[in-house]
Amino acid sequence: MKRLSQILPSFKFKYLLGIAFLLLSISAFSQKQVDTISQQWIQSYHEGKISTKWTALLDGGFRWREGFSISTAYIIRGGIGYSITPSLRIAAGFANLGLYGEGKVIRYEYRPYQEIQLKTPLGKIGLSQRFRIEERFYEDRSPISNFELPDFNYRFRYSVMFAIPLFQLSKNEPNRRLVLNLGNEIFWNAGKQATRVFDQNRLILSPTLQWNKQLSISFTYNRQFASTLKEDFYLLSNIAWLQIRHNLDFSKNQ
Repeated sequence: MKRLSQILPSFKFKYLLGIAFLLLSISAFSQKQVDTISQQWIQSYHEGKISTKWTALLDGGFRWREGFSISTAYIIRGGIGYSITPSLRIAAGFANLGLYGEGKVIRYEYRPYQEIQLKTPLGKIGLSQRFRIEERFYEDRSPISNFELPDFNYRFRYSVMFAIPLFQLSKNEPNRRLVLNLGNEIFWNAGKQATRVFDQNRLILSPTLQWNKQLSISFTYNRQFASTLKEDFYLLSNIAWLQIRHNLDFSKNQ
């Protein structure tokens, strides 16, 4: 078995891993008061390759907390991606979110976004980095609010994810394997109405069953540390997140 130092270029690995730990340290900055909750998420991602350059993107999900007993949010998002190279893709799209309160949607969010994604191999390990810009428009339908809520703000997101292959599950199906996805994503706000620069940080640990090239299922643990509307008050969420990814290639039918 090859040692890790033989598989990975040590300088690049240390540099990129350092970025992940730096982001984690930022998330704990100015921490004063923290409340801890549990959440449960389910999300389905779909990519349809239209041509060698163009890809249609669609995902949707639902979120609960405290053992599926309380609905918290839904999200529907669609977009289009353009591959500049096989490893570099830009994309743009639109998302609609609904936040629940007392069993009904009390706040809507309309979110155009733009992103750039780079995928590069580090030996046998895959590295994915993504930078996304979101323009967030809000519609508040809550009759009572104790806080002055923004109507619009920008949000920036940077994620780094390592895909570590563990072992194959079938001799006849070389793409059927178990992969450990490990990474971090940080979110920060900007704009005149942004009350907090730091928004949230997600630490991701995600064992993934790669069934074939088209289908994978991830059983993800997301440790999410987020700011709130209350100054110096933060929310730590332990999130069980089921992610289903489905990739289709329509370009073969052309």
